[in-house]
Amino acid sequence: MLKAKDNELLTRVCGDSAMGRLMRRYWIPVVQSAELESGGRMKRVRLFGENLLAFRNGDGQPGLMGEFCPHRRASMYFGRNERSGVRCAFHGWAFDRGGNCVEMPNEPTGEDFCHKIRHTAYRCSDWGGVVFAYMGAAGDIPPALPEFEWALVPAEHRFISRRVQYCNYLQALENGTADSSHVSFLHAPLPAAQQALIAGDRSHVGLGQVAANTDTSPRFEVRRTQYGMLVGARRDAGAGHHYWRVAQFILPYWNMPPVDVGGDPIYHGHAWTPVDDEHCVNWSFSWHPQRPLSETEKEDLREGMGIHICQYAPPTSSWYGDVRPRPTRDNDYEMDWEAHRTAKFCGIPGFAAQDQAMQESQGAICDRTQEHLGASDVAIIQLRKRLMDAAKHYADGSQAPESADGRLYRVRPASAILARDSAWVEALGDRLIATH
Repeated sequence: MLKAKDNELLTRVCGDSAMGRLMRRYWIPVVQSAELESGGRMKRVRLFGENLLAFRNGDGQPGLMGEFCPHRRASMYFGRNERSGVRCAFHGWAFDRGGNCVEMPNEPTGEDFCHKIRHTAYRCSDWGGVVFAYMGAAGDIPPALPEFEWALVPAEHRFISRRVQYCNYLQALENGTADSSHVSFLHAPLPAAQQALIAGDRSHVGLGQVAANTDTSPRFEVRRTQYGMLVGARRDAGAGHHYWRVAQFILPYWNMPPVDVGGDPIYHGHAWTPVDDEHCVNWSFSWHPQRPLSETEKEDLREGMGIHICQYAPPTSSWYGDVRPRPTRDNDYEMDWEAHRTAKFCGIPGFAAQDQAMQESQGAICDRTQEHLGASDVAIIQLRKRLMDAAKHYADGSQAPESADGRLYRVRPASAILARDSAWVEALGDRLIATH
């Protein structure tokens, strides 16, 4: 059970909230780079409760600007995307990528006051096929860009998607990072279908060995790192061995779930970026360090066989209106009730949709004062403490956390069969480090 004040600290990200201030000190994924055409149409986005426009100006540089013009508050979504920035369609006021007003063509000669007007704008950079923004204070020096392995490999080695989730970022982050026990239930087949899951999903999300393992109550161990946490889930593997699945948590909202043992694994990761207190965007990344993803692998990911949901509702021009998932609470996440009865612990098609259904079913903001946590929730408790400590550390006036160093993002998740007396972090060693 969490105190109400701590739940508020963890979940509130808008305005002058402590968690929002912390998260703004990191680079934030906004849109995929390919979505923005130089001089082309702008896209509505929303981050930390701010309505914004993402664009690529006529010089090819990405930008992120407040949607509503500081003159008369008309939407600049209908404006003109020009060489240096954006011009409002209402009265022609023009702003560069930095938010500086550079022209007021409707003002009489000699009464121009451009130098007094500044619009909300944030620094942007293309990195790994994604447009990132830094939304910290104007005087901040942004940290280095995060050197995730998926951003360093060639474009054909990775697959990226994103989708809106109708809940606070934290319940998605908790599920994805610190709750490995749920995979033995939510994602599991019924006994009659177990072999089909093991054969068909091993190369996609690494749950084949979990499905085959009869230990449904893993023991959790957590190791704090400079950049976040390592979360180890230990299951019995028989004959003096343990089966370890190790996830990475990277401040403030990134995770990498474990891969399967052996084979030729595809790695996966998420970011749950806050739209506001009651919505987030689930970024999903899949990559192979050494080779391009095959067309079959990419098609499987597009069809929802991995961590992605790429089946969207008809697009709109509202914020993130083109990445709102088709499976929603209104259609029971496309639940297959016959499969639910005969083949699967949960008949919702796809692991990602199953996760989203559970996360959203907790409410827009989960009331953690009503929880009753058990031994399997040790990592969730530690995740919350890690986030609260980081938010309080920054609130005290300290500099941005050390995890903002881009080189610290060069990590991987892992899994392994280890001897019972092994020290799991030391035994995994270099398998937790990215090679790029």
